[in-house]
Formats: sequence, structure tokens, C-alpha cells
Amino acid sequence: MGQTTVTQQEGQVTVKQRHTFQTTCTYQTSNFYALHWYQQRTGQAPQRISYQVAAGSKRNGRLTTLLNTTGKYSLLQLEEVEVSDSALYLCAVQ
Repeated sequence: MGQTTVTQQEGQVTVKQRHTFQTTCTYQTSNFYALHWYQQRTGQAPQRISYQVAAGSKRNGRLTTLLNTTGKYSLLQLEEVEVSDSALYLCAVQ
């Protein structure tokens, strides 16, 4: 069974209300099944907000995720951010 490495470069990011937030996740794995994005608000457990098993983009309301399985990265983009979007955004590879 091969090793999987997942990297997120950004630390804390400040975004003005109604602007767009984006963050990128890169990974290295020999056996890719899916990429998951989670939102974790302070004091709460992570909640899955998106997952993809195939390359391409996926939109759900203000949230768009893009999975590039050739470049082995995923982009999360959240439009029209609100105060309630303040959270930790995490990716995981399965």
C-alpha cells in the first residue's frame, strides 16, 4: 500500500465580505479514489462540504471545487463570503 501526502500551503487568510476566497490542496498518491473538502468551525467537528471522484469542477451554491487528477491538485473557491464562513477548510484524499 503506497503512501499518500496531502499539502495545503495557506495559513490564515483574511477575506473581505462579499469577496471570493480560494485555497488549494495538492496531493501525491498511487491509489486515488476521492478528494474531500471539510469545513471546521471553531469548537466543532469537521463537516464535509464537497467531494469528487473524477476530474472537473463541481458547484454547489457559492462553493465551487475543481479537481485536476493529472496535476494532482484541487481548488476550493467560495464566492460572496460571509462572516459565517469563517472556518478552517481542510482537504483529505481517499
